[in-house]
Amino acid sequence: MSKKRIFLISLAAVAVLALGGAAVAGYTAANRYRLRVEYDYKRAMNDLNVSVDNMETALNKAVYANTPTEQNGLAAKLMRESSVAKAASAVLPTSENSLSNVNKFITQVGDFSMALSNKISAGQKISEKEYGTMKQLEQYAKTLKKDLLNFNPDIGSAEIAQEFDQTSEDFTDFPSLIYDGPFSDHVLQMKARLTQGKSEIAQGNAQNIAADFLRTAQDRLEHTQDTAGNMPTYNFTANSGAIRVCVTKAGGYVATMQNSRDVVQENLDYAAALKKAEAFLSGRGIGDMKPSYYVINDGICTVNFASVQDRVVCYPDLIKVSVALDNGDIVGFNSTGYIMNHRDRTFSPKLTQAQAQKSVSSHLKVQKGCMALIPTPGLNEVLCYEFLCSGQNGDQVLVYIDAADGYEEQILILQHSDNGVLTE
Repeated sequence: MSKKRIFLISLAAVAVLALGGAAVAGYTAANRYRLRVEYDYKRAMNDLNVSVDNMETALNKAVYANTPTEQNGLAAKLMRESSVAKAASAVLPTSENSLSNVNKFITQVGDFSMALSNKISAGQKISEKEYGTMKQLEQYAKTLKKDLLNFNPDIGSAEIAQEFDQTSEDFTDFPSLIYDGPFSDHVLQMKARLTQGKSEIAQGNAQNIAADFLRTAQDRLEHTQDTAGNMPTYNFTANSGAIRVCVTKAGGYVATMQNSRDVVQENLDYAAALKKAEAFLSGRGIGDMKPSYYVINDGICTVNFASVQDRVVCYPDLIKVSVALDNGDIVGFNSTGYIMNHRDRTFSPKLTQAQAQKSVSSHLKVQKGCMALIPTPGLNEVLCYEFLCSGQNGDQVLVYIDAADGYEEQILILQHSDNGVLTE
C-alpha cells in the first residue's frame, strides 16, 4: 500500500472520528437543552399550581376578613400570587389563544386586589358587590386549580398546549369585571379620544398617508382587510407583506407600523437608537414627546415616548418606536395609547412640589422631581408629582404623589440591564 494511500485513509479516519465526535457533542448539547427546557416547564407548572392554590385560599379568606389590616394583607397576597402566576404561564409552551382567558382571569385577580388595597388604604369599606366579585373569582380559581391538578407533570410541550386548550374552555364565559383596576378589561370598550369628532377619510387618502409615513410610493402599498372596533383602521401592506401599516379611518392617524424583517447583528447602542427614534418622530410632525423606558430584544430597541403638555409628562399618551440596531431603520411604530388618550388638558395641582415631597418616605433620597399625569386603575388619570429617588442597595425608585391630596399613588422600582430600563 502506497504512503499516499495510507495518508488518505488515515485522514479519512480522522475526519470520521471528528464528525462522530461532533455528532455526539451535538446530541449531548441538544439533550441537555431538552432537559433544561423540560425542567423549566415543570418548574413553571409547579409555580402556577402553587400560586393558583394560594389565590383560591386567599379569596376564600377575603370573604370573611373584616378588619382593614387583614383585608389589606390578603389583597397584597393576591397581587403577589397573580404576579407569580402570570410569570409562570409566560414560560409554558402554549398558544396565545389557549391561555388568553386564563391569563385574563389571573390579571383580573391582581387588578381587583390592587383596587381593593387602594380603597382600604383610603379608609373606605368593601361593598357587597365587591364581596360578590370575590366569590366569583374564587369559583374560577377552584376550577383552574382542579384543571391544573389533572395535568401530568411529565407530559411534553405539545401535550401541555393541548391540556391548556381544554382548560381554556372552562374560562370561555369568564366575565369582564368592571372595577377600578389597571389593565382592566373595559379598556377594549373605550373610544379613542384623539379621533372623536373627526371625519372619516377615504381609503385612497389613507393609503397616501401610509405611503408618506413609509416614505414610499402610494402604488407600492396594497389595501388589505380593514379593522373594525372602537378604533377602525384602513390596513395596508408593502414589500410582499413584510411591512404592515394601519391608518385610523377617523382623522387619518397612523396607528401602527410593523416591519417584520430580520435583524442579524447589533451595530448601534441605545443612545444611537434613541436619536434615530427622535428624528423619526420629528420627521413625521410628532413633537413634544419625552422618552421614558426602553427594551432591547432580538436586535431591536423599542423606546417608549410620552407626550408633554405644559411641562407635565402625560404617560397615558404613549407612542412606541422600534429601531433596528443593525442600521437604524424604524421597524415598529405604535401610537395606540396616544390615539386612545391624547387631548388638551387643564392641570390644576392643589399642592406645590415641596409640599408633595413631604409624602416621600424618609428611607428615600429625592434626586429630582417633575409633574406627571399617570393612568390609574380603572383607566382614569391622576395628576401627580413624580420623584426619582435613590433607595437602599442602589435601588432607583419612582414615587408618584397625588398633586391634590398628597397620597402615594404609585411606587415603581427601575430595573437597569443591558436589555433596557424597565419598572416593576
